[in-house]
Amino acid sequence: MKKNVWFTGVLAIILATASCKKESATDLYSEEEKTEQAANVIDPATAPVLTLEESNHDFGDVKANDAVETYIKFKNEGQSPLIIRDASATCGCTVPEFPKTPIAVGATDSVKIVYTAGNQNGKQQKTVTLVTNTATGKEQFDISANVTGATTTTQSAQQAFGAQ
Repeated sequence: MKKNVWFTGVLAIILATASCKKESATDLYSEEEKTEQAANVIDPATAPVLTLEESNHDFGDVKANDAVETYIKFKNEGQSPLIIRDASATCGCTVPEFPKTPIAVGATDSVKIVYTAGNQNGKQQKTVTLVTNTATGKEQFDISANVTGATTTTQSAQQAFGAQ
């Protein structure tokens, strides 16, 4: 019985030491990935601050299928250059175009927004997200419009794709 307990104990120690590799989470990343991650670390004390002139732009009444555009102005009120890495919207009907060069401290710029109204009457609201090097990593604002003059009623997915 003592032999079995001793044998089990030795086996447990061997298995425990064999399974304990000295690998950390950072070992799972390449040097290039580690460098990229380090570049994305933002110090909130010196980070850029994107201040929007308006956080919600209302286009008012827009005819169905018409395109309208606006420029959403902003200012970098932080302590380092502002970089907008990407911009997206909650719907393909809204296309943001953002500056590709860094915005200096104290400088102003804008994001161009093109909204193409669909063929559905009523109030529409979309959110635009900017991926930035600010402390939060992203900034958002909304656009809205009241679509008028749609020629068809709302269709089901089957009707829209030709199924009867």
